[in-house]
Amino acid sequence: MKKTLKIIGISILILILFRGIIYRLAINYSEIGNRQEIKVTNKKLIDKIVKKSKDRKIDLREIAEIADEITKSELEFTTNRASNNPNELIDANQANCIGYSAMFNSIANYLIRKNGLQNEIEAEHKIGELDLFGINLHQFFDSPFFRDHDFNEITNQKTGEKIFIDPSVSDYLRINRITKND
Repeated sequence: MKKTLKIIGISILILILFRGIIYRLAINYSEIGNRQEIKVTNKKLIDKIVKKSKDRKIDLREIAEIADEITKSELEFTTNRASNNPNELIDANQANCIGYSAMFNSIANYLIRKNGLQNEIEAEHKIGELDLFGINLHQFFDSPFFRDHDFNEITNQKTGEKIFIDPSVSDYLRINRITKND
């Protein structure tokens, strides 16, 4: 019994420590569309972005990190109907996967413009489907809520480096990178 508990404990610890790698091996995102950027106009959100980005060298990775940090700190996931507009979400504080990705994308694009990186870095809000070991998970749900799942892609246009992130998964599972099918 003691040995079994030890094995279970070690297995759980390994799953927790390697959750990101396991998630990226098991789950892949397939792009099925894009959503338009919603420009940041809310002063409260702008102030948070400016404060969080102050004294940081803004590049591809910093943009992803800042957008993710603010999104995670300001939003709480809900399955209820919620706004997708970051200018409203900063006060409402509840969003589904669309709102999480919209907030992340708007913050990323604000940082890109503010730092004059429009010709170097591109941030996009993607609509996707999740595959578990190659099997599309959305075929098993009838609810419109599970019709698709949003994520984000940030690209360095000069180097080709890409970061794929699902802000809602980042918030709940602390997994800040995902895998996208080509």
